[in-house]
Amino acid sequence: MSLSLRSPVLKIGLAAAVIMAATAGTMAGVSAASAPRAAPPPVDHQLCYNATAATFRVPPPVMLANQFGTFQPAIGPFAFHCNPVVKITPTATFPITNPNAHLGCWAITAPTQATHVVQVTNQFGTGILATGQPNLLCLPTWKSLTGPPRKKPNQPPGLNHFTCYPVSLQGGGYQPPPIMLQDEFAPQPVPAQVNPVPQELCLPTQKTVLTTGKVYKIINPAMHLLCFQVSPTPFLPAWDENQFGMSKVNILHTQWLCLPSTKKIIG
Repeated sequence: MSLSLRSPVLKIGLAAAVIMAATAGTMAGVSAASAPRAAPPPVDHQLCYNATAATFRVPPPVMLANQFGTFQPAIGPFAFHCNPVVKITPTATFPITNPNAHLGCWAITAPTQATHVVQVTNQFGTGILATGQPNLLCLPTWKSLTGPPRKKPNQPPGLNHFTCYPVSLQGGGYQPPPIMLQDEFAPQPVPAQVNPVPQELCLPTQKTVLTTGKVYKIINPAMHLLCFQVSPTPFLPAWDENQFGMSKVNILHTQWLCLPSTKKIIG
């Protein structure tokens, strides 16, 4: 039996096909929407040391973008090396989740940026902080104790770039408990005392290399680092490697314990 376009049977068949196609599209959309997103990698505690380094390349011009703004900094000398660190309190142990992901930090200056009042929460408490001008750019960094890392790619996975801002405490506060710390410089956990007044807030940051257009995106936008002055801990010379090259690093002294933290802009 031949069917014309006016045939009721053909009309019903076409209508059914349209409904089935629309339903399939809707179900595909529901399936895609309901599929769980991979959780961003966690951010470890970082133990930061004042340091110098002689043989990193001159950094290329970069553009930085974070929740506070977008700007092109002038990049100064290497200033800090940070290790992921185990933190032990009387009630809990906070292990390292990404032992390869260190930070190498350079001093920066920038055109005058807007300042902010923020509420920052971590395991020590919640404080209201006023931010100053950006002063550090921290890159994900490989580290070796025995010689140049010579890794490919030249940055470890699973860690943001960070831009750090000095902060002053405006309200609330933090109450560090007695703690012990152990990073790769310490053969065993060592007791440490933490000054409860925070010094630096480091924001996840997107970095764009202006000479190549290469973009290093933020991979965990929620987790910041809030840094507190900490008592001395053991240290050793090390070799660092990241997007700015490779250098032997001269560790000078322990400076900060930086805690994974959440932030809310309130002013």
